[in-house]
Amino acid sequence: MQITIFGETGSVGDYLIDEALRQGHTVVPVSRHQHTADTRIAVKWQTVDYDDIASLAKTMAGSDAAVISLGDYSVVKPTEHILLAMKQVGVTRVEIITGFGTSPASRQQLSLGMRAVILGKHPMLVTKEKQDKVVRQSGLDFTIIQPPTLTFGPATHAYRYGDYPHKSIRGSISRADLAEFMITNLSENRYHQESVYIQN
Repeated sequence: MQITIFGETGSVGDYLIDEALRQGHTVVPVSRHQHTADTRIAVKWQTVDYDDIASLAKTMAGSDAAVISLGDYSVVKPTEHILLAMKQVGVTRVEIITGFGTSPASRQQLSLGMRAVILGKHPMLVTKEKQDKVVRQSGLDFTIIQPPTLTFGPATHAYRYGDYPHKSIRGSISRADLAEFMITNLSENRYHQESVYIQN
């Protein structure tokens, strides 16, 4: 599988590349800025302007899926443009990292107490909630990944996801474990048209 990864220079990007390569995929990491040469044959760096849909479409030609990991701010327009570009080139599978409880639909999976905690933090989640909505309304085959705090800890291969009890924004997950779940989710063609909570 060839996977285009948007937001590679963010804190999760390198973990996604390493995990995709470990699972035998080809990776197209995408950045706003030129990147130094990469000697790994299965890594094909691309530079884009997120306001240029044609540029975005070019980076996805030949890919089977896209991963969007754009950070916390100024992400709605770039996400909209990526999704439009995907439709242009016929890439239908997309994974995106948003945040814990970033949509009314996903908050239904939480306890009443945790929903109250999330709503108390709602002003911090406004941008991510808009991004979540854009993806849900895109018509593409999406998985929205909703982790709590990300850490730089090692991979544990022992994390909870999907329908597990006591989901909490106070939890955490290592970036290595998050990347493992995300690439495996694409490899095994699991969660479709839904959001997934995950934490250690």
